[in-house]
Amino acid sequence: MGSLRKLAGVALCALPLLIVAAAQDAPPNAPKIRFDARTHDFGELRSDHKVEHVWTFRNEGNAPLEIVKTVTSCGCTMTLLDDKLIAPGGTGSIKVTFDPAGQEGSVRKSLSVVTNDPASHNTLLTLKAFVIPAAVRQVEGGGHPAITGQSLLMGDCATCHAQPGRGKTGEPLYRAVCAMCHGAQATGGRAPSLRHPSYLDGRSDGQLVEGIAFGTANPRMPGFSELMGGPLSDAQIRSLVELLRDWGSTEETATQAAATEATAAAGG
Repeated sequence: MGSLRKLAGVALCALPLLIVAAAQDAPPNAPKIRFDARTHDFGELRSDHKVEHVWTFRNEGNAPLEIVKTVTSCGCTMTLLDDKLIAPGGTGSIKVTFDPAGQEGSVRKSLSVVTNDPASHNTLLTLKAFVIPAAVRQVEGGGHPAITGQSLLMGDCATCHAQPGRGKTGEPLYRAVCAMCHGAQATGGRAPSLRHPSYLDGRSDGQLVEGIAFGTANPRMPGFSELMGGPLSDAQIRSLVELLRDWGSTEETATQAAATEATAAAGG
């Protein structure tokens, strides 16, 4: 019993020394990022309505805070509204734009801000929303019904969304069955971009194949493989993945891509 008391006494005596040592290890002059909030909930919003939110932060440290980079998930873009270097005591803000196209129900997006703060090198921000699908716009020649899961590839819908892909691979196949939703250059349209770095660079070929073959829940896309009742063979699906890899990732939007194509066509 006496030996236990001695050990406890030694531990209590050593505790202040450990605290002092930890304090000495902490950089005396370092930046410290502090966000007013790290989560923002947009609540309910329509899938055809882009929204924005501005996150504010301050440097509570004793050295300049540097925003090294921002990393977004698919459907989001982040823009630093102030200088990359924030002086001690200074404030800054980051604007995030969220495009809910092609998504439905509860959506959660994780975004990160990488800084030179040694205690919080990577700050995680979270966006939440409940996305309500907007009615598909009317098209020439009559009304276009709302799209529901695998029905996109069946019945009358198959005439536009499945049958045109027969016998095609690569870019001709993409033009036939993908471009109407994901845009001519896969940079987004009714459905999100397939070339955003957070999507294309963050997935293996196998994961891309799986998404096309079996579909995705959010954003909702039907499975295009023959196994799921779709029109595409394994070889056709692999050709689409190869095409996306050849095109490469880009943060260019569908509008910017269209402007680039128009300039190229005009010989600019």
